[in-house]
Amino acid sequence: MKRSINILWAFFFVIQILFGTGAGLLFLSVLKPVSETVTVKIGEIALNDVTIEYAREVLSDYYAKQIESSELRIEIEGIPFSVPYQDIDVNVDIDKTLENIKNGLPKNGFEMLFPDSMSYDVMPVFTYNSGKLIRRCEELLSHYKTEPVDEMYIIENGSLKLIPGIPGLSIDYTKLEQELKDMIFATSAPYRINLNDSTVIIKTLSNPVYKETFNTLASKSNVEFDPDLNEKAESCKNSINSVIIENNQEFRLDYILDFSQFSGDMEEDLLNRVATAIYQAALPMDGIKVLNRKPAQKAVSYAESGLEAVIEGEGANLIFKNETGKPLLLLSEVTANRFSVYFASTGEIATGTLAVEKKDFVPPSVITVVNDSLPPNVTKVVSEGIPGFTAYVTRTIAGKTEEISRDKYLPVSKTVETGAKPISSGSK
Repeated sequence: MKRSINILWAFFFVIQILFGTGAGLLFLSVLKPVSETVTVKIGEIALNDVTIEYAREVLSDYYAKQIESSELRIEIEGIPFSVPYQDIDVNVDIDKTLENIKNGLPKNGFEMLFPDSMSYDVMPVFTYNSGKLIRRCEELLSHYKTEPVDEMYIIENGSLKLIPGIPGLSIDYTKLEQELKDMIFATSAPYRINLNDSTVIIKTLSNPVYKETFNTLASKSNVEFDPDLNEKAESCKNSINSVIIENNQEFRLDYILDFSQFSGDMEEDLLNRVATAIYQAALPMDGIKVLNRKPAQKAVSYAESGLEAVIEGEGANLIFKNETGKPLLLLSEVTANRFSVYFASTGEIATGTLAVEKKDFVPPSVITVVNDSLPPNVTKVVSEGIPGFTAYVTRTIAGKTEEISRDKYLPVSKTVETGAKPISSGSK
């Protein structure tokens, strides 16, 4: 009985040895590398079970022809353009392309069990000249680039008008290059660029004039000026337009206009008229506090006495503080020989009426000039004198009247010419 058991154990060991040897041989056969043949597809060409060396020849010839005849196609707003591969130095690295193919070859018998792993759509490893591609894109797209145009307010025929802003356009050339690169050897379809919704078009929003909308013309005024100074008046308008005076902020005319740029009597007179128009437009609004304003020494022709502002002498300026409770937008308009000033606001501002009363008159002195061409004892009035006076300016808002200013004006002398008196006969 013991001998039978030993025989059975011996038979069992023989079976185990045989089975292990078979499994080992099978394992070794699976691990054995396969020959370097491959089935590849290049475009519409299929190469079945070819050697790597033969594939190299076919790939080199195929891609050389492709580079010679292929191009990137771009459509911009429906207009077609092309960029030949040769123009951007496209070149296929055959060695690296084959290396990728070899890396994908089945390494052993196990991978041979999956036949799909033996067929490859060749994706070439290629290079191109990035600078040339971007330069060509810039040539095609640079004229579409625009800077944003900010919104603005203008006065049109005496009415406030908002002109909406226009977004700016720029090109994301980095993204465009990447998307065009992905198309090389991948597709012959055109890359379409629509300026309205293309992903490579960057829209830069325009800036609003202010965080709130100016919708109300609160006050206005105007003065006449010499038409020969129209160009200078337009320059003043451009400097004044779109100036915003926040609530509790001071307005300074010297921050807007360079007084030194007004030379000669005519231009200095224009400066005084512009200052006067701004002063007269600001004064009726409730909450305008005048801090610096110089009246003329004598009455002027372009404004009622007490309502002018002149930039003459040391420290002359026009400064007032906005305490209206609203921001103010300063605008102007030049039409014919009239300079108009407007204050717009984001809401209603109480305004009043201005009144000027002249008091405390001072008679003019008389200047007599001898004119030998006149007969003796004959006089001739050359210019009528103007009395001096004090102008009291008041503003009435909602039935409440307050005094704004008191301005004294010097009298203008009366000039008289008289003939020479006859010489007395008794005098020697």
